Amino acid sequence: MTAPPKVTAVDTQKSQDEFVSLLASITTQLMSYIRILTFNNREDTEEVFQRTCLILWQKFDQYDQNGNFGGWACRMAYYEVLKHRDARRKIKLLSDSAIESLADAAMPIAEQWSHRRHALSDCVETLETEQAEIIKQRYFEGKKVKEIAQGHARSTHSIYRELSRVHGMLMRCVELRLQEGLS
Repeated sequence: MTAPPKVTAVDTQKSQDEFVSLLASITTQLMSYIRILTFNNREDTEEVFQRTCLILWQKFDQYDQNGNFGGWACRMAYYEVLKHRDARRKIKLLSDSAIESLADAAMPIAEQWSHRRHALSDCVETLETEQAEIIKQRYFEGKKVKEIAQGHARSTHSIYRELSRVHGMLMRCVELRLQEGLS
């Protein structure tokens, strides 16, 4: 009988690096998937995501390196959602089989959201400086249109028009990028 191979610090670092890389590549998809299963409850989504990441790391040695990491991670997240639901002991709005059906349907939706978010991020980077600033202030900083208008010495009407124009540009850009990705 031979002794099991000794795990070295180099092996551990390589495993950690590989795990972090794989997790980073599917984080948006995983968060979207969990968000769907937790009915868009932010606290539940974050809690389940954190626990799922911990479980993924603990079970990473069981992951088939030739498999689909995103699928494996979402399956682990599904079980964490069920545990979380039971731990909360809230009134169950859906049966376990309904949650499972929702989980199956959530996979392609989460993947699509991930692609849309990446495309949107790329498209926002193509905006002119002032357009990007208005978008940042409105949607990332949560400023009201009146505040933005005052800061840019413009009327609220012109800011609304600019936002409408930028929304149209971003929508066309995202759709184009998604179509290019499919070809």
